[in-house]
Formats: sequence, structure tokens, C-alpha cells
Amino acid sequence: MQKNTWFSRNYHALTAHFNIYFNGQESYNEGLKNILETHQDDYSTVLPMYPISKHSNASAATANMDRAIEKARKAIKLHSIKQKPEKNYKKWNSAEYQAFYNQEEFNPVLKDAWMLIGKAEFHKGDFLGSAGTFSYIARHFASDPDLVAQAKIWQARAYGEMGWLYEAQQILGDVNQDHLKRQHIGLFASVNADILLKNHQYTEAIPFLRVAIEKEPDKKLKQRFLFILAQLYQSTGDEKAAYETYTKVLQSNPPFEMDFYARIQRSELNAANQTEVQKDLNKMLKSSKYKDYQDQIYFVLGKSFLNRGDTAQAINAFRSSVEKSTRNGYDKANSLITLGDLFYRQKNYKEAYPCYDAASKIITDEHPDYQRISKLADILSEFVVQYDIVMLQDSLQRLAAMPENQRMEIIKKIISQVEQEEKEAAKKAEEEEKLALNNPNNDDEETLIPIGGQLGNSNEWYFYNSNLMKVGKSEFQKKWGNRKLEDNWRRTNKSASLFAEESNTENGVSESMMDSASSTLPISDNKNPDFYLKQIPLTPLQLKISNEQMAQAMFNVGKIYYEKIQDIPSAIQTFEEFVGRFPQHSLVPDAYFQLYLMESKLGNLAEAEKWRNKLVSEFPQTDYFKMLSKPDYIQRLKRMYEEQDSLYSATYHAYSSNDFATVFRNFQYMQENYPLSELMPKFQFLYALSVGKTQESPNFEKELNQLVTKYPESDVSAMAKDILSLMRQGMVAKSGSTHGTLLAKREEIEKSEIAPPEQQQFSADTKTKHMLLLITDAPREDLNKFMYQIASFNFSRFLIKDFDLGIQPLDSVRNILFVDNFDSYDEVVWYENSIISDAFLSQLLSQLKVQELIISEENFALLKKGLSLTDYMAFHDRFLAKNAGSVSKPISGITDKETKSESKKSVAIAPPAKTNTANQTENIVPASNEKPVSVSQTQQPTQPSNVPAVAQQPTKNESVEKPETKKEEEVPLFKNLFAYKPNDPHFIALYIVSGKADVAKTKAAFDEYNRQNYSVLQLNVRFENVGKQQFFIIGSFNDANTAKSYLLRMVKENTLFEGLKGTSYRNLIGTQQNLNVMVQQNALNVYFDFMKQYYLN
Repeated sequence: MQKNTWFSRNYHALTAHFNIYFNGQESYNEGLKNILETHQDDYSTVLPMYPISKHSNASAATANMDRAIEKARKAIKLHSIKQKPEKNYKKWNSAEYQAFYNQEEFNPVLKDAWMLIGKAEFHKGDFLGSAGTFSYIARHFASDPDLVAQAKIWQARAYGEMGWLYEAQQILGDVNQDHLKRQHIGLFASVNADILLKNHQYTEAIPFLRVAIEKEPDKKLKQRFLFILAQLYQSTGDEKAAYETYTKVLQSNPPFEMDFYARIQRSELNAANQTEVQKDLNKMLKSSKYKDYQDQIYFVLGKSFLNRGDTAQAINAFRSSVEKSTRNGYDKANSLITLGDLFYRQKNYKEAYPCYDAASKIITDEHPDYQRISKLADILSEFVVQYDIVMLQDSLQRLAAMPENQRMEIIKKIISQVEQEEKEAAKKAEEEEKLALNNPNNDDEETLIPIGGQLGNSNEWYFYNSNLMKVGKSEFQKKWGNRKLEDNWRRTNKSASLFAEESNTENGVSESMMDSASSTLPISDNKNPDFYLKQIPLTPLQLKISNEQMAQAMFNVGKIYYEKIQDIPSAIQTFEEFVGRFPQHSLVPDAYFQLYLMESKLGNLAEAEKWRNKLVSEFPQTDYFKMLSKPDYIQRLKRMYEEQDSLYSATYHAYSSNDFATVFRNFQYMQENYPLSELMPKFQFLYALSVGKTQESPNFEKELNQLVTKYPESDVSAMAKDILSLMRQGMVAKSGSTHGTLLAKREEIEKSEIAPPEQQQFSADTKTKHMLLLITDAPREDLNKFMYQIASFNFSRFLIKDFDLGIQPLDSVRNILFVDNFDSYDEVVWYENSIISDAFLSQLLSQLKVQELIISEENFALLKKGLSLTDYMAFHDRFLAKNAGSVSKPISGITDKETKSESKKSVAIAPPAKTNTANQTENIVPASNEKPVSVSQTQQPTQPSNVPAVAQQPTKNESVEKPETKKEEEVPLFKNLFAYKPNDPHFIALYIVSGKADVAKTKAAFDEYNRQNYSVLQLNVRFENVGKQQFFIIGSFNDANTAKSYLLRMVKENTLFEGLKGTSYRNLIGTQQNLNVMVQQNALNVYFDFMKQYYLN
């Protein structure tokens, strides 16, 4: 321990500073320089305040920051003085002396060393670690108010980089500005501006940014802040201030790129004189100085044409912008998006598709338009495939109807066009080859790395890492070009024959029968007339096949127009053409019904009635007839929409509670009364799963096949296909010798070279990918049944997650059923608890004497390399089993619980159909006494329990009834407020702390996310005002585990929260009772503590 005298303090301060700390500070400064040089700005969006906000930049400074941390720690280790000095009683009455004497560290340089550690951790991307360091500084150097304020500011900055904006604003609000020295006022202002910018609160950020510009000593940062201020003025509509600020940027002699974009942005603000703007832009195009920026000049030129209303010229300019792009970055993406939007508004969806598709491969989920563009690219990709089939078949049929000489003349023109295109393509390829030869480093530059994405530091599997997939697609395109997703995609000269594949159409026509007289091989020379003649449907059979392909594709185009593009006029036109051209097709009744729905939606009641009458009179054998032929069909349709959601919720709850009789009754009731319900596929899926739980596997397979056949396009049909695939996989018994056993593999390894001991150690890391092993000696038939029961459970409870299932022999007697693809140890524990809470699976686990074991993928790989399962079990019990205690205990069973009624007004959301508007404004979650509905029965069914019971037709007085309530379970209250009831229905809530949310955008994003990933749960998303408090409510979930699983995945989906930009919000999870208490008692902070302890630990 160092002595504490005036001499020793000054000696260690001097030595620590110049011998150690100085070198660390120099390394830190070098790291900052590397980050700045690595950073590439996207000037199409508001720039981040600091380059480190693009987190991939941190890798450029890792070595420098590590050295800085090492030096700072060395200074602390060698020169810390914590021993108290000899007390000077003469000075003891001085408050200043007492503060000096009571401090923990007496070497004044070490506070700078601690700050250097925190800042270096921050700039190497360890934001959480740096936040901890700054928190430590604030606690242990409390005698230095300026240092405490600095530490809090940096801690807030670290929170901001982690996305903890609410916490960051709280910390900044606690900073006492009076304690800050003059040179640190600019830091306080810039970090406040940084947090507000991250929260898209541009107006609020402007005053802080002005102060930051005034106080910032670094010239480059000052220029950056000034450019951002101009962008904020432009974004908030103050064009005059924006123009003046861009001028100030130009006067500050900025770097070339910033100078260019300041000129470009300033030109956009000169809307009053577009002729002068276009003249200046054309002058810039001719200058070699801006050769690498021509894409941006064309982009601004295109916007200028749009301002003048010249759409044709604008399209040409945007196309030139795309063609001139050399960097494949956000600049190119913005041109593609703008061009795509122009085509989309013109309803030219075929031209819009390649624009959106190319843009979606460039941008990442950090881009504000990522969700919209990706969705449009997917929709239009599907549209273009079907549209092209219609256009191609229509053209081929037109050729078939022409006289032969006229047909041959057109084919010759096509061949001439092909030859011309090939010459142009060859010339372009030759030019590109010369360019590549002149640039030997071109391979590295051509790789398209999505902007903002990290490639080397992720543990995600390739297909879960969207950025890696984008790079992979780019590499594929470099090698193979843009290939359509189809069979034989590698073959350059495939036959373009529409009849090459062997498949049966809906009308039972085998495509290989189209030309029984032909025995020649397909002709692949696209400059040979026979190549085209082979594709033309000249025989009756060929024409029949062509018509079938066109009809199917035309119907699909109509559905895409209506359901996905929501272009109802185009959909109506397409379906009318369909029924006119193919009046005998099996899809005509479906087309009639679509036309009836669309005309009704547009208010064209006479047209709607026309299609209803045609449907009823021409197709009495269909489900449509059952519904639309009734005199009160309108009332029935209204009742269907009122009942279907609540009835499905009850049916799903019954399935989760193993009340399969209710599932059977409700399915039969829906089938008889509302066969046209859009939820019928989901009802049928739950019915099939219930059959799987109660009957033999052939019956289960039959029901799944019926579902797939009847609703091939339904999302649940995809799940049914996956279960069927698993069932078929399980029915083919795999002998142990095929894949080997773990023991056999270990013995084989032992006979060969054994890896060094340090490579054969189990890992205790609980944050990596994990799996659940279910070990049993059950017969193969029982094991197969167990596997698809687990699969059914996964599909109905954890729908977002693509859990991998498989069977691996362990030894000659035992097998392992593994459930794979968990993100952490804790997630497996939650999943395990969910299985135990399912009475059916819990009983099956007991019957098959299943041993459960959690293991990481890394440790499982070691088992295959030679370590024993017994050794791992011992390791698990010693080092990992304790982790299970931090997660909720296994649940004994799902029970219905009833929340006691309170004298206070309920703040629960009631169903829309049954609650008046006044009540809705006070509610945030479904009331506890609104139990899932079930179809009432006047008597018990007489059928055996494993046969679906047909529901009684409900009368007016007994259509729906609520089950009897049970006494509420008494549990301890957290802080006398909140009860943890993991088996009760749960909800996810987004609490808007401040700011204005885009309700429609947020709700649409969550609805789409739920539809794609949690379809079977039929989740409801609602926005509620409770006094001055605002909530988005998502639910309900059957229990805590399902809600937690949803929450942990939801927060990773950045695109869900685009509508919350400009707000501060918190994610909540809980029962309706707890959320009600939180609102009533205004106990948000207490509830956060409760959440952390019971849900998030």
C-alpha cells in the first residue's frame, strides 16, 4: 500500500501521468482517428452525432482501445493511493479539508485513468461495460462533482447506443449542470442532442445542437454538427434556416463529400427557381470533379423534375441515377425506392418490382423504409411470377391463332431482337472485363456489404443473419448473375417450353402428354424457330394445358391485387376477366365470392347482389351456398364477424388446457354456421391437433392432409405440412448404424488421435445457442408419436421460432429426441417449463420415462467428439443447474383462475362488440371475468370421448356461455401491489412515456408480424388511452412463458417500432390485474422492479 504524503501523492501522480497514462491517452486518440477514417456517412438520412453510432466502426479501434485500457489499469494498479494521510486537526474544521480526507482515491491522475477506461470500452463497442465503469466512477469519486457529472453524461451516451433511450434521458435529467466546468457544457449539450436524435425528436434537439456547435473545440465535429443542424431545420420545415446553415457548412471548408452533399441539399431547397437548379445540376454532371457522384446529381435532378410535374423526365433521371451508381450504397437504394414508388403509384407493378427487389438487397433493417420495401418486394415478386404466366400464355395463344406465315414473321422478329440483345450484352461484358483487368482489386470492391451491417462478430446462424444473407446473395449474383428461382437454374440454354415439367393440373391433365407424337429432344437454341414453335399451344391438349395455367395464374393475380396490393379496381377487373374467359373453371365460385366481397366493400350493393345471386343459383353444392342462400345472410355474416374471434380464442384456450371436447364442439359449430369464416383454417388446424392428441396417428395424418387440401394457401397449412413431414420422417425407422450412436462415435474417436485436454472442456456459457435433450428407451413407434406431439406443441405455442427436431441414437437401447435452436440456457428452461405445464405432454414424459437435459450446441459437439454424457451431466449439475433456479419453476398445470372483482373501476379492455365507447377509453387489457366462450350444450354428447362431438345449434338465449369461475389463488404480493401468476393469461404492453406515436403504422406492423409468426394465437393489437397514459396492448397469451417468448423476440424486430420514433416507450409484460394495478396506483417504477425479478432475470 502506497504512503500518503504530499510528496508521495505528487510523485505517483507525475509518474502515472507521464509514464503510463499519457501512452494510453495517445492510443485512445489514435483509435478515435481510426473510427473517423473508417466511417462512411449516409447523407440521405440525418447523420448520427458521432461515428461510433455505426457500431461496426468499433472494430477499427479495438486494438487501440485495448491498449488504452491496459495502460489505464496499469496506472491504477501501480499508483493508487487509498491509505488515509495523517489527519491534520488544525484543518479539520475546513469543509474542503474534510472532503479531501474522506475521498477514496488520493492520486488525482487516477480519476482520469478511470474515465479513460470507460471511454475506451465505449469506443470498442462494449457499451454495457462502459456504462458499468461510469457508474462506478460516479459512486466512488463523489467528492468531485464535475467528474460525477461527466461520468453520468457518458453513461447516458452508452445507454443511448444500447437503445435504452428512456434510461439515458433519466440520467441526463439528473445531471446538475452547475457542477459542470465550462469545457464540459458542450459535451452535455451534444449528448442530449444525440439521445433526442436517436429518438427522432428533431425539434427538441435543435437548441442542444446549437449549444454543442458553439462549444465544440474539434473542427471536424463542429462541421458535422453544423451539417446535422441544417438537416434538422430541413426535416422540421424551416427551409430558410436550413439554406443558411448549409451555406455556413460550405463556408467552413468541409471535406469534399460533405461539401458536395451540402450543395446538393441546398439546391433542393431552392424550389422557387427549378430552372436555375437544373442548370446548376447539369453543369455539375459535366464536371469531372463530381464523376463519382453523378448518381446523386441525377437523383436530385429527378426530384426537381417531379417538382415541375414532369414524371416522364423524372423517371429517366432516376434510372440514370441507378445506372451511374458505383458504390451500391444507400444512395442507389434511395433512387431505386423513389423509382419503384413512381411505378407503384402508376399501378405499373411489374416495373416497380425490380426496383424494390434491388433496394431490399441493399438496405438493412436500420433503414427507416426497410419494412415497407421488403414487404413490397415479396408481394410483387409473387405478383410478377403469376402476371408473367398470364401474359406469356396469352401471347402464345395469340400466336397459335394466327396464320402460319404471320406467326413465322413474328418469330423472325423475336430472333432478330435476341441476336441484337446478345451483341449488346457481349459488348458490355467485354467492357466490364477490360475494366476488371485494369483494376486488380475489383473483387474486393464489388462485394455488396449491406450498409450498417457487421459480418464478423455475430454468433447467429447464417440464415438468421439477414446481413450475411445479403452478402451471400451478392456473391451468388457475381458468379451466376440474376437467376430466377426455378429448377435447373444453372443451365444457360434451358428449354423455355412451358410443358417440360411432368405435373398434373387440377383437371387431371399430364403435361408430358401434350404431344404424344413428338419423340425429339427439346430444342434449346433460342435463335432456331423451332425453339419458339415448340412452346406454342397448337394442339387441343396443349391449348387445354395453357388455359389451365393461365386460369390459375389469373385467379392468383386477382387475389394478390385484392389481399396484398389492395388495388380493388384492378382485382375486380381481373376476376371479371377470369369468369368471362374460364366460366367452367373450378375456381369460378371463389371468384364470384371475391367479386361479391369487393363490390360490397366499395358500396356497390347492386353489383354485389348480382354476384351473390350468380353464386347461389349456379353453385348450390358449395359452402358459399350454405351461408349466402339464407334470407338472413347479412345478419349471419355480421354475427360471424362478431363471434369468430372470441370463439377462436376460447377454442385455442381449450386446446392449450387439453379440453379437446370443447375444441371438437367449437369446430363443428363453426363448420355448420360460419363455413366462410377466414378463421376456419385455424379452427381446422386446432381440430387436427386435437385429433392427434386423442386418436391414432393415421387419423391425425388424415386431418392434416384434409386441411392442406382444403386451404393450401393458409399459413397454418404450412405448419401442417411440416408436421406431416416429421411424421413421415418418423415412420421410416432409422437404424442406429445409419447415423451411428454417440457412444459409437466416442469409441471411434478414442481409437484415433485424442484432442488436447484444453480443447476437451465443457463450457458454462449460458448465452449461446442451446438445445433440449429428451432421452428415453421408449420403442420407436412411441418415440415417433412423442416427436410429432412435441412438434404440434411447438407450432401451437412457440410459432415464431423455427425449432429443429430430430432423433439421435444414444446407445443400443436409448434414443435422444432433441429440440434445437434456442438462444440461451434460460430460454430452454422456459420452454421446458411450458412442456411440463402441458398436462398431456407431462403425462407422456412420465409414461416414456423421459430424462430431460439442457446442453449448449458447443457442448453437444464435444459429446460427438468423445466426451461422455455422464461427464456432462456431472458438469451440468455442478455449474449450470443453479441457473434454472433463476427462471420460473416448472408449472404443475394450467388452471382457470378468476380475478376478484374490485371496488375500483376496471381499466381492462373489453371486446369491441360488447363494450361501449366510454368504457373503452378506460381499459387497457381484457377483463379477468371475460372467460373464453364455448358453445353451450343442453346435454352431454353420447359419442365416445375420442370422436368429435357435434355442437348443439345455439338458441337465442344460449348461443354462448361462460364457464363457471373458480376461486382465485392467493399468492404473495410484491410491494403489496403485484401478484406473480404464471398460469394466468398475459399481455404485452408498450407504454408511451412521452411523444406521439404513429398508431396506425405501429398497429399495422404488429398485426403483420403476428400474422406471419403467431397466426394460431390470433393476437389482438389495440391502442388505448387511460387518462393521460397511452398503451399498445398485445394479447392475450395463455401464460407467462408464451408471453415472455413473444417479448424476447419482439424486441429484436426493429421494424416493429418505426411508428414509435419520436417517443419514449417501455415494454411491459403482465397479467391484466397487475397492469390494472400499475395504472391505478401510478406505480410504473415499482412494476419495472417486479418485472425484472419475476420475468426478466
